[in-house]
Amino acid sequence: MIRGLMMDEPLLLGSIIEYAGRYHPETEIVARDLAGGIVRDDYAGALDRIRRVANGLLGLGLQFSDRVATLCWNTREHFELFYAVPCTGGILHTVNPRLSDAHIAYIINHGAAEILVCDAGTAEIVARLLPQLGSVRHVIHIGTPVPPASTAPGRVDHLGYDALVADNEPLAAFPRFDEHAAAVLCYTSGTTGNPKGVLYSHRALTLIAIASIAKDFFGGYRNGDMDVYMPIAGMFHATGWSFPYVAPISGGKLVLPGRQHEPEALYELLHGEKVTIAAAVPTVLLGLCDWLESRDRQLPALRSILTSGSAPSRPLIDRWEIGQGVNIVQTWGMTEALCSSRGSLKPGLGTLPQERQLDYKQKSGRVAWGTRLRLVDEAGGELPQDGKAIGLLQARGPWIASGYFGEDSSPLSADGWLNTGDMASIDPEGYIQIRDRAKDIIKSGGEWISTAELEAHSLEYPGVQYAAVIGIPHPKWQERPLLIVQPRDGQDIDKAALLDFLARRVAKWWLPDNVEIVAQMPISATGKIQKAELRRIHAA
Repeated sequence: MIRGLMMDEPLLLGSIIEYAGRYHPETEIVARDLAGGIVRDDYAGALDRIRRVANGLLGLGLQFSDRVATLCWNTREHFELFYAVPCTGGILHTVNPRLSDAHIAYIINHGAAEILVCDAGTAEIVARLLPQLGSVRHVIHIGTPVPPASTAPGRVDHLGYDALVADNEPLAAFPRFDEHAAAVLCYTSGTTGNPKGVLYSHRALTLIAIASIAKDFFGGYRNGDMDVYMPIAGMFHATGWSFPYVAPISGGKLVLPGRQHEPEALYELLHGEKVTIAAAVPTVLLGLCDWLESRDRQLPALRSILTSGSAPSRPLIDRWEIGQGVNIVQTWGMTEALCSSRGSLKPGLGTLPQERQLDYKQKSGRVAWGTRLRLVDEAGGELPQDGKAIGLLQARGPWIASGYFGEDSSPLSADGWLNTGDMASIDPEGYIQIRDRAKDIIKSGGEWISTAELEAHSLEYPGVQYAAVIGIPHPKWQERPLLIVQPRDGQDIDKAALLDFLARRVAKWWLPDNVEIVAQMPISATGKIQKAELRRIHAA
């Protein structure tokens, strides 16, 4: 082999914020604090603060690969920690504050962080759980008074984030180390058993950021200084869908909404800061769209919304695309496999009639460069990508998880592919259709029934806000589908009419045996319907 004559520079996250601070120093970072106020900074100022926080963390004894846990919302300080921790060689361990106390305590203890950062929105959680967090030795408080030091043996030191910034000189330079070093630790939502830790490397996160600024990833619009990014999805979940790295690597303005996800507060930032690219789960998009339409408001600067986690309904896509002129970019990914599809239309498809374009937009994007996807049957045999064959979706690539932090069990197949747990089809154009989670798909009389497809059609029925389908045991057919719907406020749902609506769209044997109407659907901390809870209630 003749080795290429290229310098061997490690791909480290520090290079991203150093680039933004030097070449886009005046580009704004706008953040809502947890009191509701607006804080303005720029990349030059952020780099200075990040270097100060990094120096302060080293002064607390942070060693290479030590974890720093964060229970924080989408704030200026949390963004700074996305660099201050990994750029010193530490591991940022983001924790979802919407989870149950039991899961939060499990995740922090499993990650074994000695430093924990909280803000005004999570301080009560930390105060409640601190006696259970055996590894934590330092708690850093953002925007709240620092509690008095404990006099008990093995006490926990408390300090303020502002003091960490003010009392430390900027770190002269970030250290250089292997690009494969761990950078960020994120845990899955734990819908089946305890949450599992996904450990991203500097190399993987830098490659994801580079891939994400490709022109067609966020819907075919220009990136760079022309774009303004706003991650509404929590930065504690899957690195905020890479927005904390994508904005600075492209030189784009970054807008952070804090924890205020009420439609009026989101509108104020989206409209006032002229956001062009946002990211949010479908439940947030639904509430925001309702608010905009009820007040006849528009978002003229907004070009694209990246959405994932669960599929948006066709009517919701239609309301945003036609009513607001905003491109809905649906992608497929998971904590273990970020940046695996892109939601833009391939060249030529944009000239199709609107209805045909919506057919593609309802899918979970198309296979992105850097990730290889395949479908396999129950025996592990590879299936064709013809848009018809349905199989278990598997992935591999430079940013796909190869294991779980601190776990012996492997998510990989015998030949090294990640088992995603999704049942899907892939068409010849590369568009992915998630048919179901493997644990959710219904097998009735030996044939598959896609709960996701039944749910998507149900959401097209007037008056339905949320829809979920679960399998109910059946003595003859093994399982039969039960449809559960939550009506929109003030709407009545006629069960027979809804089933008749579905009968015109799906095979007869797919039709649910019954429809249950509920006042409130159980929603998880990541904005997904909790089907395990529905099974507990309805499948007993």
